[in-house]
Amino acid sequence: MPVLELTDLCIRFGGLQALDSLSMTVEEWEIVGLIGPNGAGKTTAFNCITGFYRPDTGRVFHRGRDITGMSPHRRVALGFGRTFQNVGMIKSASALDNLKAAQHIHAGYSALSGILGTPQAIDGERALTFRAEALLDFLGLRDIRDSIVSSLPYGQLKLLELGCALATDPDILLLDEPSSGMGPEESADLGRRLLDLRDQVGLTMLLIEHHVPLVSSVCDYVYVLNFGSLLAEGEPFEIQRHPKVVEAYLGGSSRSREKKGRAEDETRELPLPSKAEA
Repeated sequence: MPVLELTDLCIRFGGLQALDSLSMTVEEWEIVGLIGPNGAGKTTAFNCITGFYRPDTGRVFHRGRDITGMSPHRRVALGFGRTFQNVGMIKSASALDNLKAAQHIHAGYSALSGILGTPQAIDGERALTFRAEALLDFLGLRDIRDSIVSSLPYGQLKLLELGCALATDPDILLLDEPSSGMGPEESADLGRRLLDLRDQVGLTMLLIEHHVPLVSSVCDYVYVLNFGSLLAEGEPFEIQRHPKVVEAYLGGSSRSREKKGRAEDETRELPLPSKAEA
């Protein structure tokens, strides 16, 4: 049974058809990529999956259960973890405190217990701190443990936001452009960490990403959106050779300026390395 399934999702904003009959499946322990040009509808799809938007038509299923009308906080409790394009954390708090706050559904003690400092609250805080520090170690962020979030560079903020999503103990992790603001080496390191999460923890992931080498190196399957519709789907090596995908990314106008014979003789591919090369 798929962890996540979308069937014929449609949503319109005024005269804009943001999603048009989108269907996708994410299987257990898969890392699935969702790519496409700017404005293709990728974040809209994430908002429908996580409950921030309700589609006009179509359904969202989690492990066979219809959750289309379920609120975002109930989906978090089911195991939906998410990062955003624009980092959303408590800017005036430390990295450690942000990771502890992200675990609020696992705190194990009441607000009153926390105010009174009961033994239950003290034990709970100790457990939250232990798990937060383990996440800092896993992400290579131990050095920023006590740093105020507003003082951190964007690349570290994106990694810390990933840690906050992991702190919710997700069943499926949705990553919205996790490598934005990172250089090539940082993106490659992120890819290795995502593979470790999948292989060591058995975490299922769906990610939006413009950095196509990262998509190729970590994803088992890729969906391509364009103008709200599914343009193509398949394994990364298939997607990089798909003519419609190449045209959507690179544009078709340059082909029309080439001689017809040359355009037919040459095969254009997206710069997606194989997993062996990554």
